Amino acid sequence: MMKRIAVLAILLAIGSTTDRNATADTYDVYLLAGQSNMDGRGSAEKLSPAQRQPSENAIIYYRNPPHSSDGWVPLIPGYSIPPKYKGVKYKGKLPSPTFGPEIGFTEAMLKADPTTKLALIKGSKGGTNLRVDWKPGKKDDPESQGERYRFFVETIRTALEKLTQDGHQFRIRGLLWHQGEGDSKSSAAKYEGRLREFIDRIREDIGVAELPVIVGEVFDNGKRDGVREAVNSIGASGPLFGVVSSEGTTTWDPGTHFDARSQILMGQRYADAVLSIIGEKASP
Repeated sequence: MMKRIAVLAILLAIGSTTDRNATADTYDVYLLAGQSNMDGRGSAEKLSPAQRQPSENAIIYYRNPPHSSDGWVPLIPGYSIPPKYKGVKYKGKLPSPTFGPEIGFTEAMLKADPTTKLALIKGSKGGTNLRVDWKPGKKDDPESQGERYRFFVETIRTALEKLTQDGHQFRIRGLLWHQGEGDSKSSAAKYEGRLREFIDRIREDIGVAELPVIVGEVFDNGKRDGVREAVNSIGASGPLFGVVSSEGTTTWDPGTHFDARSQILMGQRYADAVLSIIGEKASP
């Protein structure tokens, strides 16, 4: 009897492994971080029916504590936590009625290569800043690190562990960063120094020394010149960096939050920048 149970257990284990490997994929992982315009305030109602459908080739792991996608899920609009929606305090249910650049980004990336499998790890929160919230502090010293930085690194590690547990393989392909409104009073030199420190530490903490980094311009309302100067300086600082222009974008409020059209446009520009960096490196 014991022998029969042991044999059955082995067969079940083999069957489970076979089933898991039969559906295994290799994902290109992109990290999305920043504040409200990365989290997204574009209205999903403005998207086409096709853009609102779950993606067959893209998944997302979203964490904005205390809110989360609760693991990997097919990408759809709504992994964003607006403080209010249409003037009413939002209750924090996911998916929400708003979206960020991930929709346009995925659309453009899959148009460039429909066979790509994308896995987006998104950690973003409105109103956060680099000087405190995203401060990387000292390595392996959580007490010296900003809360958002700690959450983001935890999210990356948890999400990648889950991919591995599910039998998938992955390559971390890039970091998309959109932030700066919360640091608009910083000088260009100070913001650039803080952002470079953040980038260096992320690369170190996730073990990807040559991680491509794309930084996005905040909307030009005439009050964020220092941040915009710093972003462009970093974006032009080497072959592993890129910058996304906000030229031609519009906002639904007075000069801060991109509307739906502009969120799609910025996402497409992030994709263009990524593709220009990875080029032929896109193949294994």
